[in-house]
Amino acid sequence: MLKEERQRLILEKLNTDKKINFVELGTFLDVSYDSIRRDIIELEDKGFLKKVHGGAVANSYLSILGTKKYGANSSEELATVSKKAQKLFENRQTIIMDGGTTNFFMAEQLPKTLEATIITNSPPLAMALNEHPKIEVILLGGSYYKRYQITLGSEVSSQLAHINADYYFMGVNGVHIDKGLSIRHYEESLIKQQMMQAAKKTICCIIEEKIDVQEAYKVCNFQQLDMMITNLKPTDNALKDFQKLGVEIV
Repeated sequence: MLKEERQRLILEKLNTDKKINFVELGTFLDVSYDSIRRDIIELEDKGFLKKVHGGAVANSYLSILGTKKYGANSSEELATVSKKAQKLFENRQTIIMDGGTTNFFMAEQLPKTLEATIITNSPPLAMALNEHPKIEVILLGGSYYKRYQITLGSEVSSQLAHINADYYFMGVNGVHIDKGLSIRHYEESLIKQQMMQAAKKTICCIIEEKIDVQEAYKVCNFQQLDMMITNLKPTDNALKDFQKLGVEIV
């Protein structure tokens, strides 16, 4: 079966089932797990869907949150990460949060009583804060990159040069002990580097499936983080090598 035909069938099944599973897709299409994973990543990069733990959902942040009703493991993992991160938010802070499922989920879960300023290049994240009356939202303007639903470009970079934030919550596609933090889009990697410079501390919140993953474009070395928050216990075996590098792991 040609790749184009396989991907067409994947999208048809997603449209019917709302959520698709790698293993089930492999059986359905009679191809390997790795082939399905590559297809899902390619379709995600084209903006057709969003990869979640063990599968995919439609490319909508609201759909990601809606995976709770399907019993998706990703929802539980995101909830765990979000609960840990909530402890860092305090009144009168200025916080940068870029795009991505984890940051969107965290923003949606912030207390309605929180008084803070959130700076973001993610229109969906900004909209998630509509129901938070005491949070001031600054949306960085620039060219809108539809595939990832974020703004990029020289205008975003220029605005960041005037910002001094308390925290930067960075979203990434992979965290690797040797290759550092990485994503799939070059220009976005540069914006993330500038966001790091604009904040006193950089925090990466990730779920387990992104650990030991390397993507095309490096943002920084792991040691440049101030903190990593995961859905795992800090003593989990998957984090033992990271523990040796001096970054606080929660």
